[in-house]
Amino acid sequence: MLGLLARSPAYRAQTPVEPMLELEEIWALEDEREESGTPLVVGMRNGDQEMGYDAASDTFYCTIGMETGESWPELALFAQAADGVQDLHVVWVDDYSYDYASDAVRDGWRYELLAYTDTEFAYVGVVFTGLPVVTLHVQADTEIGDAYIPARFSVSDGVGEPVVEAAKVHTRGNEKHIPKFGYRIEFHTLSARGRDKKKEVSVLGMQADTDWLLIANAQDATTVRNHLCFDLWNRWNQNSNALLKQESHLVEVFVQNEYKGIYQLMERVNPHEDIAAVGGNATEDCLIRLGGNREGVHQIDKMEEAGFVAEYQYEAKGDVERALRLFDDYVKLNCLNPPMSDEEFADLAMKRLDFDSALSYFLFMQSCGLVLDNAKNNLYIWIAWENGDYVYRFAPWDMDFGIMRAEYQRDGSLVRYFDMDPIAIRRILDLNLPGSREKLWEIWNEKKQLLLHDEAIENWICSVEDEIYRSGAYLRESKKWLYGARYLDLSDFLEFEKRQVEVIDEVLMENWPIIE
Repeated sequence: MLGLLARSPAYRAQTPVEPMLELEEIWALEDEREESGTPLVVGMRNGDQEMGYDAASDTFYCTIGMETGESWPELALFAQAADGVQDLHVVWVDDYSYDYASDAVRDGWRYELLAYTDTEFAYVGVVFTGLPVVTLHVQADTEIGDAYIPARFSVSDGVGEPVVEAAKVHTRGNEKHIPKFGYRIEFHTLSARGRDKKKEVSVLGMQADTDWLLIANAQDATTVRNHLCFDLWNRWNQNSNALLKQESHLVEVFVQNEYKGIYQLMERVNPHEDIAAVGGNATEDCLIRLGGNREGVHQIDKMEEAGFVAEYQYEAKGDVERALRLFDDYVKLNCLNPPMSDEEFADLAMKRLDFDSALSYFLFMQSCGLVLDNAKNNLYIWIAWENGDYVYRFAPWDMDFGIMRAEYQRDGSLVRYFDMDPIAIRRILDLNLPGSREKLWEIWNEKKQLLLHDEAIENWICSVEDEIYRSGAYLRESKKWLYGARYLDLSDFLEFEKRQVEVIDEVLMENWPIIE
């Protein structure tokens, strides 16, 4: 597996790219040589930063970061010759320095290099991007599938130290009917005794971990919903012990010399570590996720009783039956057939529901418009032990159906996107269990003041829109997957979010006003 590091073309690139020649000199070089029918250059790097390569367009992608402005950073490009190519030379044909760096990056301008030997010449393109570039390489003629295979992983951001690591990789997610696959990356190294073992690596400044995800977000045409929602979840719970506060970065991915588009790079959920990190009891706590249809995972079908299916995620000793026993009260609290009496529900809810976590998640879900996919699906139930007993806490996952667009009815009124699920959370408010409505309004007023006023919403959404716009990445993403290059436009997101705050205010006041 580690041999893939040494065999990578970009890793071996040693031929320096020389300054631009005069046009007459380029014509003379062409006249003295035959045009090659195949690429002469198969790998490139800028200093230690590996460049992505799209073989179909014979174009290399060089990240120079987002803070260039009009000025160009100092470049030091090196090329790797294709197998069998001798005495390679590479020179600039276009003078990129004539243009503003910010314009070239934003609009994805392609600059040409001339590669030549004593007998052949070929042109190759270079595009500059603002996003970090991720490359994945596996053995030639090997398909990345459901099983782990050896790989080489690199990520370069044009600013910091690049990451170049041996890894194992497989495809992931339920989007395998879409050609833009997601991937799971597991870093590996050799121990002092030569044994293969996992390795913790920090990527793009995020906390070091062994397991990472490249999330395709293929069902989201904007590619950024999930990233935006995780960003808000992290800030929403900045001062709390909420689970799954996962950092992520948007990157451009190249797999086996094919451009794949914009991905979300983030840590994989590791229940034991994540629970311990927020002060939980990793030896006693359990984790269940609502939804799920993955093969090989224990499924819990509660559609008839509570309207959802779930899957076992974690118990320290792998005791699935214990986790399911502890989850049983959650099913009862959300039971539809038959429902519990008000008295039974109140007693069990006061015992099992962490009101702060439940109400905070309920408001977060509504704020992000997660009404299609995160009430009875993509919802983690954290079974947390406290003082010899357990309570249920809540965290979201896979929020690629969040932040929709505002829609209007025929009479011009706004469609109010507000989900009354999960039933247990709504019912504690309907019954006005002690402290529930006061806590609801306390949380909501705080989040409106800090995170959901107009200026904060604009900063949250427009910062990501601006990053993607200035990076030039969405032009490539949309050209490859959406049948035409375009700039990212999140104006619908802005309208929806601002309207959604008004909707939540109205629904809360109508259904659960504080009764003096």
